[in-house]
Amino acid sequence: MGGVVDIHGGRDPRELPLYSIAEAAGYLSIPASTLRSWVKGQRYSVGGKPRLFRPLLKAHRTGLLTFNDFVEAYVLASLTRQFALPMASVRVGLDWIGGSRPLLTQLFQTDGVGLFVERSGKLVNVIKGGQVAMREVLEGSLRRVDRDRAGHPARVYPWLVEPGERKVVSLDPRRAFGRPTFASRGLTIEVVADRFKAGDSIDLLAKDYELSKDQVEVALRWGFHGAAAA
Repeated sequence: MGGVVDIHGGRDPRELPLYSIAEAAGYLSIPASTLRSWVKGQRYSVGGKPRLFRPLLKAHRTGLLTFNDFVEAYVLASLTRQFALPMASVRVGLDWIGGSRPLLTQLFQTDGVGLFVERSGKLVNVIKGGQVAMREVLEGSLRRVDRDRAGHPARVYPWLVEPGERKVVSLDPRRAFGRPTFASRGLTIEVVADRFKAGDSIDLLAKDYELSKDQVEVALRWGFHGAAAA
């Protein structure tokens, strides 16, 4: 009997280049220009004086984003989309935490003003230089990242409108090379969207793939959203 084939060649699939900036921005529901500035930085001017927005993320040497890069971008997008935190405040918090990839290793929470990480059972406001603040742990988009036993990100359930949406779509580097799939199985969103474009009805797609009509409709919103973003 043959063994299990390792399609990743012994490499961690979370560190393989998977997404272009345009693709990732589409999955994150943010402008590609915003994600590009986070990855590559951006020059601008204030009162005629040049300024530089320093990169917050680092892409793979190919220029593509890995799944881990995507998770970091997802955390940034969550903080800015859901809570409208100023990026300058987020940068202060990241500098206070330190380390090579705090967006990947820390579980952040926010009340829309402060940015918190857990320290000894308490939430520490890292934007205010580590001032301890006791607060309820806030539910939201940052809870849509599944982690493995070692605490590493394993799967993301992105959201289109608000983080309380059902977890219909997921991105998992071990499924379909990180492409958006139905969370309940390995079926890619692209397959369903392509069949719909070809003329198949939502009822037929739901029957063929044993999905609810609602799941198919959500998947189609993702399919057309991603295509438009790319």
